[in-house]
Amino acid sequence: MRDIGWSAATPTIDRESIVPIYQQIYEDLRDAILAGALPEFSRLPPERALAGRLGVNRSTVVHAYRELAADGLIEQRVGSGSRVARSAADGQRDRSAHVPWWITLPPWQIGSFPTVLGELASPQQGERIAFIQGVPPLEPSPLEELNASFARAGALSDMLTYGDSEGWLPLRQAVTQRMHRRGARVDVADVLMLTGSTQGITLVAQSLAEPGDEIIVEAPTYPGALQIFQIAGLRALGVAVDDEGIRVDHVEAILRSRRPRFIYTMPSLHNPTGVTMSAQRRERLTLLARRARVPIVEDDPYGELVQPASQPLVGRSPEDVVYISSFSKTIAPSLRLGWLVAPRTIFERLLLRKQSYDMATSSYVQAAVSDYLSRAYDEHLVKLREELSVRRAIALRAIEEYWPATMRVRRGGGGFYLWATTPREVRARAVLDAAERLGAAFLFGEAFYPLSGGEHSFRLAITTVSREQLPEGIRRIGEAIVAVRDARIAQR
Repeated sequence: MRDIGWSAATPTIDRESIVPIYQQIYEDLRDAILAGALPEFSRLPPERALAGRLGVNRSTVVHAYRELAADGLIEQRVGSGSRVARSAADGQRDRSAHVPWWITLPPWQIGSFPTVLGELASPQQGERIAFIQGVPPLEPSPLEELNASFARAGALSDMLTYGDSEGWLPLRQAVTQRMHRRGARVDVADVLMLTGSTQGITLVAQSLAEPGDEIIVEAPTYPGALQIFQIAGLRALGVAVDDEGIRVDHVEAILRSRRPRFIYTMPSLHNPTGVTMSAQRRERLTLLARRARVPIVEDDPYGELVQPASQPLVGRSPEDVVYISSFSKTIAPSLRLGWLVAPRTIFERLLLRKQSYDMATSSYVQAAVSDYLSRAYDEHLVKLREELSVRRAIALRAIEEYWPATMRVRRGGGGFYLWATTPREVRARAVLDAAERLGAAFLFGEAFYPLSGGEHSFRLAITTVSREQLPEGIRRIGEAIVAVRDARIAQR
């Protein structure tokens, strides 16, 4: 048997990570064992000793060791402590029969903040006032008219079949007509219906680039897209966003020396800042991309909500833009229905990859939404725009009343979100911890950045909190900001 020094068995933990500390300890030791850094029979530090070295509770280490033992990676005996199990080390592929098969799986990419998308999708629970989900408000509700549209769709004879992979033709025609009204002269043959716009981002990430390729993204940007890009192994280069949208001069500087596979941008009611890209920036960006021969991926789920309307980038440069949009933000996310528009040169590539995912998007849902578009959608959009404007005014008034003057909030723009920045002495994660104790929550800024940044920023989604609760939730966050600021001052 071989005893080794404990230094080889001392995990590294990140106290600011959203991954629980016991899980970090478990994963660090598991990787060391499977890589052979901790050979079989190696003695692990006693639970109390490791807890003292890491500055954590003994129960945290106990939890991590139990996970390792459950996986068959270590053996625990009273009086002799914990040791690496036989045949669990040295990176062997033929492991002991009691080691679960999933332990030997190859590593995979899950993104920097793997739980963020789950938070975005999970419903609000309990008394907490959560400014997290970016979904349409409960009012105005499309449900009555949508129910009627689904009933009419259910009477159609071909609703139980797969349908065309490109999508239900009447809906593709309706989408094409709406895009024409916004100044994008696309052809119905270039429209591909999606099972949610997230599918479109995934199709693009896997079809236009390979692992290791560089892409340009906004910083900050939609965390769901960042996670998709990280899973695909793409290297995102962040470009700042100001009051007119992405800094095109920064994009130009990157393109002088690098050749990214594509530029990902959200030009209308940008998530998370709420900014809409100016017409001048739109023209400069599409011209620059055309000259550099780098395509643009335009993510436009909020485009129908912009007032006054802005022409999509695909309308300016249809041969150089892959356009993605969704009905999740204007009707309901549960529909899981979106679409993309792509140049003929790559349409087939995207279509074939979509077919490998789901064969076709639900014909029943497509038929119902097509009916809804023709009957009630435009009226619903008018009401939704009005509601967003009212909510934004309520939120900004509450911020003016309850937050310290040192807080910066982007007041221009519109849409579902407010983007806030704390003073340098206050970190947004600390504010989130304090706010959760007071019964409020939001999304911290780091999740919106590809590499680093956002430590002093956070996003408020103002659509899932009722009008009545908006001021109270903002008041609680303001109380948390003051508490963290005062604690920092007291430490000086």
